[in-house]
Amino acid sequence: MNLLYNQRLPFSALLFIVLFVVTWPLYQYVSDLDAIGYMEVAHHYIDGDLKLAVNGFWNPLHSWLVIPLIKAGLNDWAAFKVSNLIFSIGSLIVLHSLLNKFSLELWLKAAIQYASVIILLSYCHFELAADVLLVFLLLIYFNLIKEEDFFSSIPKNLLAGTIGSTLYLAKSYGFPFFIFHFFVIHLFLNPNKRNAIKQLAAGYFMFFLFTFPWLMALHWKYGEWMIAFGKFNAHWNFADGPPPGPIIHPPPHEGSSSVWEDPWHMRVDNIGSAPFITVALHQLRVILFNFQQWLKCIHDLSFLSPAILLLSGFMYFKEKSKEWLYLIIGVLVLPSGYILLHLETRFIWATSFIFFVAGGWLLQLLFQRFPLLKWQRVIIWLLFFGSFLLEPINLLKDKIYDHKEIFDTADNMKARGIDGRFTSNIKADFCQVIAYRTGSPFYTIVKPIYPMEELVKELKQYRVKYYFFYYQAQQEKDEFLKGNIAAMGKNFIELQPGLLVVELNEQQFVEP
Repeated sequence: MNLLYNQRLPFSALLFIVLFVVTWPLYQYVSDLDAIGYMEVAHHYIDGDLKLAVNGFWNPLHSWLVIPLIKAGLNDWAAFKVSNLIFSIGSLIVLHSLLNKFSLELWLKAAIQYASVIILLSYCHFELAADVLLVFLLLIYFNLIKEEDFFSSIPKNLLAGTIGSTLYLAKSYGFPFFIFHFFVIHLFLNPNKRNAIKQLAAGYFMFFLFTFPWLMALHWKYGEWMIAFGKFNAHWNFADGPPPGPIIHPPPHEGSSSVWEDPWHMRVDNIGSAPFITVALHQLRVILFNFQQWLKCIHDLSFLSPAILLLSGFMYFKEKSKEWLYLIIGVLVLPSGYILLHLETRFIWATSFIFFVAGGWLLQLLFQRFPLLKWQRVIIWLLFFGSFLLEPINLLKDKIYDHKEIFDTADNMKARGIDGRFTSNIKADFCQVIAYRTGSPFYTIVKPIYPMEELVKELKQYRVKYYFFYYQAQQEKDEFLKGNIAAMGKNFIELQPGLLVVELNEQQFVEP
C-alpha cells in the first residue's frame, strides 16, 4: 500500500494509459464540430497555406501540436485522441506536484491522484477537441503560482506570462482570463506590494510578447484588431423576426467542408443600431442566465461544490490563510468572464481539481477536530469521492459508441455514390462532421425560421445537389414530399431509417 501512495504518479499514469487504450474502441466514434475546425486548420498548416491556417475562431495551439502526429501517419481522429492522452498524462504529472504543495495526508493525495484518472479519462472521451489542453495549461499555471517563492521571483513571473500566452493560443478566453487573474493574485496574495508592480510588469511583458504575433496575424487576415470573434457576443439580434442575411451560409472557400471552418462572415452584429437600454438589459439577462449555468456547472463537477466553496470562504475569513484565498480565487475567477458571454461545464473543468483539493482539506480538518468512528469516516470519504466521480462515470457510460450515426451515414453516402454539395433540415452539427469525413461540402442553413421560397431560391443559387431530410414519423415524411423541396427532386434515396436524401434537379440551378 505504501508503494501505491509513494509512487502514485507512475502508477496513476500507467493506469490512465491502460484505461485509455482499453476504452478506445468504445469511444472510437466520438466526434465534435470544434475538432473539425482544428483539423482543417492543422491541414492548412501542413499544406503551407498560412492565409487559411490563421483563424480567429480556432486558436492555433492544439492544431500545431497535432501536426507531428498527423505527419507520423495517424488519421485526424487518432491524432486528436492521442493528443488528449498526452495532455492528460501531463495533467497527472502537474497535479502530483500541486498536491504536494498542500498539507494533505499522504493517502489523501494518492486517492485524489487516482480518482483524477477517471475524471481525466472522461474529459478525453467527451470530445476530440474539448478543453483537455486548457486543463493541462491551467494546472501548470496554478501550480506555478503556488510555488513558495513565486511572489519574490521575477523569473517565475516571466514564466507565468509565457504560460498565460499559451492559454490564449489554446483558447481565446485565455487572453482576458490571464490579464484579470494575474492582477487579482498579485493584488490579494502578494505580500510585497512594491515588488508586485515589477512582477506584474514582467508577467504582462512576456504575455504580450508571445501573443502579439498572433494578434498581428489576425489583423493581417481580417483587417481588424481583435483577440477573437467566437462567442464574445459576436451575434446580437434584437429584432422579433428572423435575423438579417442569407438563409444558407456556404463554406468559406473551395475545399472547405462547411462554414464552421471559419465562421467569420457569419457574424450578425446589429448592436450599433440598438438603444443602450436594450443592450444593457440584454447583457443583464445574459449574466443572470449564465450565473445560473455556473451553479449547474459546478454541481456537475461535484454536487458538493457549492458547500465546498462556502466552507472555503468561511475558513479564509476565520484563519485569514492565503492558501484558502488561492483556492477561492481559482474557483471564482476562471468562470467570471464566461458569465458575461456563454458558459459550459467543460470551460471550467480545471476547477474540479481545485474543488477536490479544497474539499479534501476541509474534511481532513473536520476529522482532526471531530474524531469519528472508522466506518463513519469511510462513508463520508466515499460520499466525497463519489460526488466527483458520479458525473465523469455517467459521461463515460453515455458516450459509449456515441456518434456512430455520423460514421454510418458517411459510409452509406460513399456506398450509394452521394457526392457533392448538400444541406439538411436539422442536425447541422452532425452533417458538418459528415461533410468532413466524406469530402462533400455542407451548406449550412443558419436561420431557424425562413420563407420556403427563399430557401428554394438559395438552393438553386448555390447549386446544392442534395437535401437531407431527417424525420421521426412517417407523417413528417409524407408532408415533406408534398412540398417545394421535394418538387425539385429527381431522385429520392432512403439512406437510412429516418433520413431521406433528395437529389435535386440540376437543370433548375442558376449561377450565383
